[in-house]
Formats: sequence, C-alpha cells, structure tokens
Amino acid sequence: MNRRNRQILTLLLCALMLQWLIVINAPAVALLADSIQGSILVLYRSVFPKSTFTIIGTVERREHTAVYRNLPPGFIHCGRTLLFQAPRDMRLREIADSALRFTHFFRRYQLERTIKEYNGFRSDSVGKGTVVYIPYSIAPRIPAHRRTAKPAIIDSRGLYYTGGAIASEKTLSSLERFLEAGINTVVFDAKDITGIVNYRSHVPAAIEYNTHARRCIDDVDKLIRHLKEKGVYVIGRIAVFHDHALYRAKPEFAIRSKSSGKPWSAGAELWCDPTNKHVQDYNIALAIELAEKGVDEIQFDYIRFPTSGNLGDAAFAHHFGAMSKEATITNFLKRAHAELSPRHVNLSVDIFGVVAWGKEVDIRQTGQRIEQMAKYCEVISPMLYPSHFNDDFDGFANPGDQPYYFINRGCARVRALAPQTTVRPWLQAFRWRTKSYNDDYILEQVRGAVEAGAKGYLFWNASNSYDPVYAAMRRLADEKRKYAEKGHGQ
Repeated sequence: MNRRNRQILTLLLCALMLQWLIVINAPAVALLADSIQGSILVLYRSVFPKSTFTIIGTVERREHTAVYRNLPPGFIHCGRTLLFQAPRDMRLREIADSALRFTHFFRRYQLERTIKEYNGFRSDSVGKGTVVYIPYSIAPRIPAHRRTAKPAIIDSRGLYYTGGAIASEKTLSSLERFLEAGINTVVFDAKDITGIVNYRSHVPAAIEYNTHARRCIDDVDKLIRHLKEKGVYVIGRIAVFHDHALYRAKPEFAIRSKSSGKPWSAGAELWCDPTNKHVQDYNIALAIELAEKGVDEIQFDYIRFPTSGNLGDAAFAHHFGAMSKEATITNFLKRAHAELSPRHVNLSVDIFGVVAWGKEVDIRQTGQRIEQMAKYCEVISPMLYPSHFNDDFDGFANPGDQPYYFINRGCARVRALAPQTTVRPWLQAFRWRTKSYNDDYILEQVRGAVEAGAKGYLFWNASNSYDPVYAAMRRLADEKRKYAEKGHGQ
C-alpha cells in the first residue's frame, strides 16, 4: 500500500472513530454544542443589544439509560435499527416477546403482527439463522426516571383502570381527552383480587407460583414511562390479602378452617392469611418491584381481614406472635413502609368507608384502625361510595342518593383521626343504588371532598367507563377558566 492510500485509510479510520465517539456520547455532545451556541449568542447580544432573538438557558443535563446494553443473545442493533438472528427454529410470538421492550409497542401481539408484515413472512415460524428486522425500535438512549426523594403528593384527580384496560392502546388513546379535562392521576391494577400479577415479575415467589402467567400488561416499564412522560402521577394498586391465585397455588398460605383444617373461604371469596409471614413478604416484594420500576405511589387495597363468611371458623398462623387484627394490619404496614421509604415512593392504603365512623365493631373486624395505620403511610383513601352504606345509615333511607354528605362527612372524620396524613377519597363513578347518576352526581362528590379538606380524589368504575366523569371534569375546567379570565379582567 502506497503512502497516499495509507493516509486516506488513516483519515477514514479517524473519521469512523470520531463518529463512534459522538454516537456513544451523544447527550454530552449535544449539551456541549448547546453551550457553545449559547455563548456565541450571548456575545452577539452584547455587541448588538437590540437583537430580537431570545436566549433560553441550557437545559440541565439529564441522566440517561442505555437501552441496548446487555442485549439478549441473537439481537444486533445500530442506532435505531434492531435486528434479530434466530439461533434455532422459532415462533414469531417468542421473538416478539423478547423484542417488545426495545420497541414502541405496548402489546406483544401487535409487535408480532408487524414483524410478520415488515419481513414479508408467510407463516408464524422462523427458521434457524434467519435475520429478522424488528420495526419501530426505540432510541438507544432514553431519560432515566430515577428519584432521590419521594414525589410530592399532588392534588390528584384520578381514574382507576384494570390491568387489561390500561394495557389497551384504545385506553391509552382515550386517556388523552381526560388529561385535557383535568385528570392527572392513574391507578392501575398490578394485582387485583384474582391474584394475577398483571406484568412479568422477577419476584422469586411470583415466578415460583407462576402468578404472572396470565398477565395482560406485556411491558409495565414502558407503560409507566409512557404515563409519566404525559405528566401523569402513577399509582400501582395491589390487592393484598384477598388473593385467589396465591390461595390456589399455595393452600398452606390460606386462612385455615378450625373445624376441618382445610383452607377457609368466604364463599367465592378466597383469602390468604394476613398473619402469615410468607403472604406479607410476597406482597411487600411486589411493592418493592413496582417502586423500582418508577411508579410514584404504591396503593394497598384489601389490607384487612375478611368481613363475611363463617368468621368464627377462621384460624390464623400468627407468625409474628399473638396479636389483634388491628395490630396485625398495622405491623404489616410498618414493615412495608420501612422497605418502600428508602426507595423514594409514596405508600397509600384503601380503607372501608364505614371505618371512618369509628365504630369498634368495624375496626376490630377489618383490622383497620385509622390512627395507627396513618403512622406508616403517606395517603389514606377511604372508599366512601354512598351506595355502599346500609339503608338508614346516619338517618338516610337511601345513602346512595346523598353524594355530598357521605363524601364530606367521611373525609372530615378521617382527617380528624389522621391530621398529619393526606386524605384522598375514592368517589363513586357507577350507577348502583342511585336514582340519578350523572355529572351532577360526580360534582356533588367532588364538592364534598374539597370542602372537607381532602387533597384530591380518585374515581372508581370496575368496567372503566367514565363518561359522566369526563363531563363533570370538563365543567370544572370551564368554570376554572371563566373564573381565571374574570379575575384577569379585573
């Protein structure tokens, strides 16, 4: 090779090396470029003070995550191009399952269908050695959602979604209009009373008992990231002791029957033993996992003992020693809070609405003593659905038709018992046992919560149907806008 060719080759190698360094350090290079450009513009402004452009300060450098670091075997990437070479004969479903977290898709079946289309495959099988193009892959670096402090408790206006619903593209698309109307919080089922863990868990117990086999959220990390990028306060809900999957997978974790020694149940309700250390550890481990995935808050529901069935026949393990139901629930919450606080996530608890009225019979049966639980959580959410109070409760023949009263009184009572803890009630977003369920009904509940000093509210509808809520939120937003315009005009 002559001297001239060596020089050309050296220059090409240097150019390639420089390009590689720029790609690897893209955020730092972009920051440096912005800083240099900003300095030049500041100098220009000092020479020509009447310049019309505006200088915006350099954005603080954000920590980023390298998406493609430690790629699974078979994957190859360059920039946004992602390829996979099948190490053996495979099904497209298996490839899509592995590739999902590196793409913009939320559901595996959608990615599977698109891989087939883009690669022109005629069947769902891929032969050994075949190179597969993975469409719609994400950027090599994305902002990291790491916290050094707990997120602030916001004035929540939230919607509840089942795992199946929140994993739907249709739901995520329709959520946009609710965000425009003022909704700023989403509660999603990480584990409901079915016991199904709605995402692929790495908790050893969840893997051992396979409680995530029927999951419906294919990529919970991406879901959380997507919601947070929309400015949503994200709450992961865990139904704690009412758990059908764990009850069936590990019958020894169930409450026992004194008479038969077999697992106890309240009819169709299957309850795991709140006094069992393994049951408590399992739920705390799931909460830790969600915290590390970036949710803003963990919400414990069914953090109580059962209240129906033959309660006199129920026997408990008492792994932490003999203690009352209230002490058991408080001790579990204390253990969970100690694990979650260092992970910079808020902890909230759902409580029976009637417990707010402070009757000992309700407290001792559920184990929910508000003033004790309040020591180990940031938020208490009383479930104050008017329709769930018994007829003639507090002198009202049909409590379901008193939306303001029960929300307002319930919130005020909880605040009196837990003055240092945020109170954020669940509101009724369903028709059951009401004569007129509409946006006015929603607004009466909102007014009751606000006037009792609650910090926000959450809407519950088991089928995730929120049209009256949307209408109510639009009315509230319009009223606030008109008020602001009037104030501005004065």
